[in-house]
Amino acid sequence: MLTIRDHQTGDLFDRWAFLGTKRRELLERSWASVFRQHLLANLPVEKLAPYFKSDDGRPTKDLHVALGVLILQQMFDLTDTRTVEAMAFDTAWHFALDLRADSDAYFCERTLRNYRHTVIALSLDAVLFKGLTDQLIMAYGVDTTKQRLDSTALRSAMRNLTRLGCVVETVSKFLRELARTHPDLHAQADPETIRRYVEREGAGCFALATPSESKRRLPEAGLDLANLVFQYRPTAARELPSFALLERVLTEQFEIAPDDGGSSSRKVRVKEPDEIPCDNVRNPADPDSSYNTYRGQGYLAQFMETYQEDDATPMAGEEVLPAKPDLITHVAVNKMTQHDCDALEPALADAKDRDIQPQRLLGDTHYGPQENIQKAAGLGTAVIAPAQTPRGENAGRLTLEQFELNEQGEVLKCPGGQTPESVSSGAERMQARFDATICERCPLKTSCLIAPELKRGKKVARIQYTRERVATRERRLAERSDEFKEKYRWRAGIEGTMSRLKHQMGLNNLRVRGRKAVRYVVNMRALGLNILRCKACKAA
Repeated sequence: MLTIRDHQTGDLFDRWAFLGTKRRELLERSWASVFRQHLLANLPVEKLAPYFKSDDGRPTKDLHVALGVLILQQMFDLTDTRTVEAMAFDTAWHFALDLRADSDAYFCERTLRNYRHTVIALSLDAVLFKGLTDQLIMAYGVDTTKQRLDSTALRSAMRNLTRLGCVVETVSKFLRELARTHPDLHAQADPETIRRYVEREGAGCFALATPSESKRRLPEAGLDLANLVFQYRPTAARELPSFALLERVLTEQFEIAPDDGGSSSRKVRVKEPDEIPCDNVRNPADPDSSYNTYRGQGYLAQFMETYQEDDATPMAGEEVLPAKPDLITHVAVNKMTQHDCDALEPALADAKDRDIQPQRLLGDTHYGPQENIQKAAGLGTAVIAPAQTPRGENAGRLTLEQFELNEQGEVLKCPGGQTPESVSSGAERMQARFDATICERCPLKTSCLIAPELKRGKKVARIQYTRERVATRERRLAERSDEFKEKYRWRAGIEGTMSRLKHQMGLNNLRVRGRKAVRYVVNMRALGLNILRCKACKAA
């Protein structure tokens, strides 16, 4: 039976008077006061209420309390056991959640898990983060016109597996699920396969394979995998999630030769590493994770937060305005294979939908391709991000930045001081033509853009470039100005946010697997960090 208590109507008597004056003041300056005052009554219980009956069954926990407990659990990175204890005995939790009945103060671990699974299944973690963050923005008057964006790699609770280990664990997972759901079909499996992959006892089991043997035994495991796929594809076992994983691993890791005479003549070829996609299954315990050569295995989380240019020391007699917290406004959990440049537009669209779109957004080089700059400008946001280093600059070659151009982007003079014989420009491409005989005498000829033309022995040396390249040149030159450096120096502050998220909020040591569960934890802990920042601002 549905239970939703009234947390907006005040009490006739102060239920917290027993704390005394000093402890009550501490409580009012703590995170608990921030949660109770600004968030508790705004929890989206109406999203959860339709999944409970209003006139039948055992009474639920107060839904405000149920959602609040899940937020606080992630905010303090607690296990289920510690969360149950905090709910029963922690006065700050009781104050924050405005507990009005003893029954709401007790959660068994199973009840906590059930509510958490429901919230994850309904994707309410994103609703909680966005809705409650917007409440904090309004309550504290946070300026959202200036924001910064960055990403960090997260790893779920999984171990690294070799290709052989991935195949073995995938087969084992399928056979164990098959035994639970379809015992009759499990009885048809080859006993030798069950011994090697599930029981893992005796000679020939893959658990005894040394690293040097893994490559040699991978075709054998691939053949077993293929035989299981072909054996159970016509049966009801094909509906199992582990069977879909079985087929996926087979497709990604192996190539099946045409089957002419049944399983005895079936041949399997192990694919080369460069034939396998980056988002392949690397651990069947978390098939949603993917791999990036630079960042490793896991997920890529995007964070956007507000910032203030507030390092100026107030003059004597000048009014000191109350400090405003920097709040995380956008969170996204993507595959490791998604590039940062593809995350900019969804972040701005999310902010625009919530009416917190920044006018200025700071990001690193990955967010700053010219196409992104133009798209963001069309949405009303000026993206300030350094352009990538020109190709060839690190090798000591000259680039378009060393050439003198007019306002139309046409070359006026080369780095050696020579003027072009002619220039031409089209809708997309532009070019400048130089006298090759003069260029041959130039001391910069080996590092100049016309060097390839001189090697071909042409009488006229030309350089070609695009209008987009001209715009990038202007950005690179502008980045050398003090004005750009003053604006961009505030981007470094988000590195501190990443450090707090990973080490203080525990994102560096996740205890969950799967994209939905990881997204749940990231959203909740980002919200928790926002609450702690508001608490620090309130206590200042």
